[in-house]
Amino acid sequence: AEPDGFGEQQIALLQTFANQAVIAIENVRLFKELEARNSDLTETLEQQTATAEILRVISSSQTDVQPVFETIAENSLRLCDATFSTVFRFDGELVHLEALRNTTPEGADAIRNAFPMPPSRGGASARCILTRSIVHISDVREDPDYVLLGLAETNKFRSILSVPMLRDGNPIGAITVAAPRAVPFPDKQVEVLKTFADQAVIAVENTRLFNEIQDKTHQLEVANRHKSEFLANMSHELRTPLNAVIGFSEVLLERMFGEVNPKQEEYLNDILSSGKHLLSLINDILDLSKIEAGRMELESQPFDLPAALDNALTLIRERAARHGLRLEVTVDPGLGEVKGEERKVKQVLLNLLSNAVKFTPEGGKISLSASLNDGMAEISVADTGVGIAPEDQEAIFEEFRQVGSDYARKREGTGLGLALARRLVALHGGKLWVESEPGKGSTFTFTLPVSGHGG
Repeated sequence: AEPDGFGEQQIALLQTFANQAVIAIENVRLFKELEARNSDLTETLEQQTATAEILRVISSSQTDVQPVFETIAENSLRLCDATFSTVFRFDGELVHLEALRNTTPEGADAIRNAFPMPPSRGGASARCILTRSIVHISDVREDPDYVLLGLAETNKFRSILSVPMLRDGNPIGAITVAAPRAVPFPDKQVEVLKTFADQAVIAVENTRLFNEIQDKTHQLEVANRHKSEFLANMSHELRTPLNAVIGFSEVLLERMFGEVNPKQEEYLNDILSSGKHLLSLINDILDLSKIEAGRMELESQPFDLPAALDNALTLIRERAARHGLRLEVTVDPGLGEVKGEERKVKQVLLNLLSNAVKFTPEGGKISLSASLNDGMAEISVADTGVGIAPEDQEAIFEEFRQVGSDYARKREGTGLGLALARRLVALHGGKLWVESEPGKGSTFTFTLPVSGHGG
């Protein structure tokens, strides 16, 4: 009898097996795809982690590029599955070995002993530097231009990859990896080395710029110190004869050696006035030199601020009257003692009041006010003078700077007073600033710690 055909149940069972086989095959495909994606993600994450690590080392090694080279060599070795990795530096004449990772002691010695060398005698790294392009050799034994076969034998590598470090198109080094397999390095690994090369250039440039800035800063500090010492020495040398000129002028004006005629008196007053002005300038230079050299020490103690304000006004009142200027004073009744050196504070006050008199046209007004504000004494000198343009309001605090209108430039001055005043206020732990509008006057304000609040 002929065998019966497959029954419906058998066919259904076979169909179920077939469906399950399809699902299993699809699962295997999906699993392999997932594994590949996971591998790609892991590789990408490792590359990003390595890049971040190198950037961290760059930011923390501004004065020394060596830690960056070492980190690049370490990560190049790991991410490229290499036998060894190297970082080379090119100084324009010779190729120098800067970092080396993971070779046998004999292989490491062979590499170290080969460098420095001129690029014309080197292998892949030298060729990379000379051509300013990537050199990628799948098998050094098959490359007729590769000249370091002995080095390849000692270090047991067949393939080699070298990526140049270029700054503004000029070679400054190369990163090189080698592997025992005679196959090309994958494109991803080539891209990794290109990224590392860019980072190495950033590190080298950062170090160069940082060292250059440090050198320039040191040179400026030395020049500034020499300038301060010169000014201080010259000022000391000038004070002795100048004091004699002032003293003899005063003696002659007091008629201690007989009468002087009107013309002689006029000339003597000019000599005395010019001598005192020059002495004031010399004293300002000496004070600035001391502050710049860190030799200015305040004899700080509590003193009566309202009394100091009154004293400064007394010294300026006659000059203000001669210029036809009105003086107004407003002092907070609760304001008492402040902490500082009274003589230096009076010096600041007199400078601000003298400037107000100097730059306020006849018929104008000068206002002096003092109040408490957030535990600090706030002293302001306001005038109805020529004012200061916004772009000049910081420049006026620079040494030897005079700005403003023709009227302002015609006034006698050295450009030192405000620079010195701001530094003296800063020594007291306060601030000095200006608020002004051209044609409407200026208000100079400075702060001092109230006794019991400041240091």
